Order: sequence, then structure tokens, then C-alpha cells
Amino acid sequence: MVEDSIAQAQRGVLLADVLARKGSRVKRAIHASAFAPRANEHVANGHAANGNAALAVAVNALDGPILSPGSLTPGERFQLIDAIAALLEGLYTHLPLKRARYGVDPIQRLHILRTQVDELTDDQFHFELADIVTGLRDAHTRYVGPAILEGKVAILPFLVERVGSPDASQYFVTHVLDGAGLDATFQVGVTIEYWNGVPIDLAVQRHSAQEVGGRPDSQRAWATQSLTSRSLRYGPPPDEHWVVIGYRTAGTAGNPGVTREIKIDWRIVDPNQVTPPAGAVPAAAQGRDLSRAMAVNPAAEAIRQAKMLLFAPHALTGEAPPAPPRRSKGRGRAAAVNPIQSFLPQTLQAKTISADGELFGYVRIWAFNEGPDEFIPELMRLISVLPDRGLILDIRGNPGGVIWSSEMALQLFTPRQIQPTRFSALATPYTRGLAGLDGAAGEELRPWKESLDAAIRNGELYAQPLPITDPADCNRYGQQYGGPVVLVGDATSYSAADLFAAGFVDNGLGRFVCVGSATGAGGANVWNYDGLQKSLFDSSMALSSLPDGAGLSFAFRRATRSGPSEGLPIEDVGVRGESYPMTADDLLFENRDLIAHCIEILKAEPFSRLKATVNWTTRKIKISTVGLDLVDVLFDGHPGSTHRLGAEPGVTVSIPQGAQVCEIVGFSGTEVRQLRRIGL
Repeated sequence: MVEDSIAQAQRGVLLADVLARKGSRVKRAIHASAFAPRANEHVANGHAANGNAALAVAVNALDGPILSPGSLTPGERFQLIDAIAALLEGLYTHLPLKRARYGVDPIQRLHILRTQVDELTDDQFHFELADIVTGLRDAHTRYVGPAILEGKVAILPFLVERVGSPDASQYFVTHVLDGAGLDATFQVGVTIEYWNGVPIDLAVQRHSAQEVGGRPDSQRAWATQSLTSRSLRYGPPPDEHWVVIGYRTAGTAGNPGVTREIKIDWRIVDPNQVTPPAGAVPAAAQGRDLSRAMAVNPAAEAIRQAKMLLFAPHALTGEAPPAPPRRSKGRGRAAAVNPIQSFLPQTLQAKTISADGELFGYVRIWAFNEGPDEFIPELMRLISVLPDRGLILDIRGNPGGVIWSSEMALQLFTPRQIQPTRFSALATPYTRGLAGLDGAAGEELRPWKESLDAAIRNGELYAQPLPITDPADCNRYGQQYGGPVVLVGDATSYSAADLFAAGFVDNGLGRFVCVGSATGAGGANVWNYDGLQKSLFDSSMALSSLPDGAGLSFAFRRATRSGPSEGLPIEDVGVRGESYPMTADDLLFENRDLIAHCIEILKAEPFSRLKATVNWTTRKIKISTVGLDLVDVLFDGHPGSTHRLGAEPGVTVSIPQGAQVCEIVGFSGTEVRQLRRIGL
């Protein structure tokens, strides 16, 4: 049963047991009790561990470097070092920036590592490679550990989130896994005060030094997330096998709560047991390989899948989400919520919110990990059934995905022409060589070839900035939602989510509310060693396979903004918005204050409406409007008629014979407020 596989996957295996050396009785014998639930641990549906043999198989499958001692020959170690050095020096688009900004030299560190291959254990060798790459503070550019670690995430059965200013932070538990066997007082709403004996805020700040992120707020945000979840393929496992947490129970007026302590084991889970591999590249779309149109933090995507497994398994199975809990103490939800079924539940969530007698829409874009052929139609369907009084678009925690999906979505919310983000490759002999090849890699870089060649004589660091998303695709569908829109992001909105925020701001779609000073600041198109190797097969620049499926994901083309922000970088800067500090009520009561804040913004925005209904029998279009002064009607791009709207806010127009496309443009004063494109 699906429920059984989810329950087993949620339990995972203890990190302490997996890290036990080969030959220990845990790994050899797998005691009957080795992976049995703790005495007070609830087992879903009354099942035990679905057989200790199954869990023994799961543990044995984790044998290999990082999780237990393995072996690479000196030649294989040299091969890994040289391959990563070649890609970083020849293709890594941010190398000049990172050297200047952080004073790091990954190429020299890799040369030094070459002299140490005989001195390090396998684990130490992998950790050193990961540390060299992580030192670039670029979540796009990651050392990819052995393939056996695909999807494996070390996780604690709860989530921690932060509220308040950097100088006055509080950390709350916002989710607890049902059946985790934790003390009953350790529940949603408790405040974390100590982490392994260290004051929690100090622990987060120290941990942030090991995290990616180009700004203090983004490093702190990633560190808060990785307190309880670490992708094992993109970094080492936690040093500790368990954590000891000092917490304070939720208090009431005049009662500050009780201080307690709890010990919780790290476990390893694998969402691939119940869902396709985390972070898998979507299928090809529109005749193009989407693997080269990606902008994603691969570690954050793996962690997102693990969080869904533990705290939102309905998103993996396609079932309806459970009703949100109603909490006591007189602080219920701020507004009535009506969820709308999503056919992409891992990616899109939509609901109607009732506030002060009015209805507003809310769409959470969890990721852009679907290709545009799937993502755009589903997003269009969802917004078509939402109220047009105003819409909240929420991309907090979005790790990115397909650039096309991100940038093509913008047109749905504005009558304006969308200008996509621009990308450019670092001008090196390696990139010039790629651009001159036949085949997939050469074709991908063909538009940049002339400027890459010209960079030699012009002394340019980068090729000409060009869009990856075709501007025609960015404007193919036109506006679908006519009400005002507000965007919400945070310091972990990354990569394709950075691009979405940049496009939202630069194309004037609406106001941008940001938790933190700016978005996560991932400004690049991401490639990986495996994909590059496949595209270069049988070419003069062919790459060899790396041992154990190890590799590198890397920022290949840097992104710069367009429109009024033309040329501004995104990497390490992000997209700034109107700063909003999360509150305790936001964390514990479904973003109550944040949603109320956004609704006040929407109410203050100008409102208009345009609805066009086609009568195919009479070949007429009935246009009804609210808040508009004038409507222009165009057929196949040519002026058809202009209508000034008086007491009757509507008009009917005839469709000329042979017309293919009708565009209806609605004005309020001189401002274009509405645009509808109708295929005839």
C-alpha cells in the first residue's frame, strides 16, 4: 500500500547506524532491534518496520564513500580533481566574481589537494572536494557526491523557522512528524533556546559559515533550514549523530512556559522510495533539452522533496491536503480559506481567501521543476478559477527549476510585453571551443559564438548578454489574470525564483514583499558534469566518466537583469523588495499577518476588469469592463476599432472574415490595464 511505503520511507534509518563501520554487528548482523521503532514511537497503520530485512537492504545500499569507508584509487582521485578544476577554470561563469569578493582560489586549492591524495581517507577526500566548492558560496555550484547518495537526506523529524529582526530572533518549531515518538510537549509552537548546549541564534550564526549564500541574511536563512535537513549528495552528513535541544513550551498570558530538553536522532530518508528521483530534469519540451535551461539549487530541491515526504506526503500521492489544524488560545485563522485542487501538487498550490467580505486569490509556487508544456497550462487553469479582486503569488523557499517556466509565467499577470533576463558565458578558450563544436553543446552556445570570439580582441570577460527564453514565448499567451498582483519571496527564493522576482519587478507587474533584504541571489543557468559529458560524446572535447557517479553542478551562464535594471547582476545581490519581518503568528497560524499585509497592498492598488465572450454563431465578441475608460480592438495586429466607455462599460464587436487573432487592450487614462488575446 502507498501508506505503508510512505510510513517506511518516513522512518528511514538512523544516521548513527549507517555511519557504523563495516564489519560491526549493526551492519553485518542487523539485529532484530537495530531499526525497530523506539518504545514510544508510533508506527503508521500499526505496521512495524515492514520487515527488518527491508531496512537492512536500505542500509547496505548506503555502503560507499561519505556514509561508510570506501576506496578510490589514486588515479581516480586525480581524475576527479582534474575534471573539477577544468570545469571551474574553463566554464564557471562566476569565477572572477568569487575570487574578488571572497578572496578564494578554488583552482589553487585543487592543485594543493593533488599533493594530498595519499594522505586522506576516502571520506576526508570527498569532504575536502565539497569544502573547496562550497567555499564559492554558490548554491548552483556544488560538488556532487557518489551516485549511491542520490536523493538521500539526513533529517530531523521537525522543522525550525525564525522570526524577528537579525538582532532579536526567535526560533519556533513549525512542523513535527506524526509518529516520530517525541515527547508530547515537543510540539508545534515551542521555542528553541539551545542547540547542543549552544544558544540557538549563536548556533545558527556559526553554522552559517559553512553554508552557501552571498549575503548574511541568505546564509542565515540556509543555515536555519539545514539545522534539520542536509542533502548528503551535496555535502557531508552532520557531525553529530543526534542533537540535544533545549526548548520552552508554549506559554499563555502570565505563564512563560516550561523549559525542557530532548534528544533527537538524525535519520536518513530517501523520497525516491515513493516518488521519482528528486530534482530530476523534466522531459524535453518544444523540441529542446531542458537540462540546459535549468536554474536550480540542487541541494535545496533534494531537501524540498524530503520535507514533502515527512510533512506533506499528500503532495507525493496526489491526495487532497488535510485540513489545517485549528489551534487554541483564541488565535484562529485570520481568513476563511478554500483550497483548489492542483494537478501539480508538488509544484503549485492555490486557494481562495476571504477577508473583510472580499475574495482574493493565493498561489504558492513551490518550484519551477516542471517544463513549460506542463507548468504554464496548469498555472493558467488555477488562476482562471481564482477571484480577480487580487492575487498573492508566493515563491518563498522556491529552489528554482526550468528557466523557461519561470520567465514564461510572468506574462500571465500583466498587459505589458515581458523582457526576459539576459545570460552570458565567461569568455575562455573552453567556452569558445564549445561554441565551435557541432552537436548539442555547440548548438546551445551558437548565439554567443561571435561575441565569445570578439572577446579576445576586445578584452571582454563575458560574451554578449542574450536571453535563454525566447521573447516571443514570454509573450505568447498574454495576460490571463487581470486583477492586481503582489509577489512574496524570501532569502531562500533562489535561481529560477530569483529570475521570476527580477522579471516581476523589472517588468512592473506589481509590488514585491520580501522576507529578508532580498531574494537568495542565484544568478545563473546551471549545467552539470554528467549532462555536459553526454553532449560532448564523440566530440574533440569529450569528457571521461567520473568514478562512483561523482561530478559537479556549476553556474555556466551568468544572469543579468533587463528593462529598467538592464545589466545589473543577480548573483550575490538578489532582487530587493519591501522588507517584511515574519511574525510568530505567521509561522503558527498559516501566514496570518503576512497575508493580511498583502491584502492591504492589493486593496490599495487600482482595480479594473475586462471580460471577453465570443459568440461563434454570430461571430461577435462581447466585451464587459470595470474601471476602464477606453478599449482598443486589434485583429492580427492591425487596428480594428476604438471604443470610449461611458455609462455603458461594455461593447460588442464583429469578427472580420479570415481574422486569426483578436487582441483587446483596456486603458485607464493613458495606462494599459488589461490585455486579452483570443485565438480565432
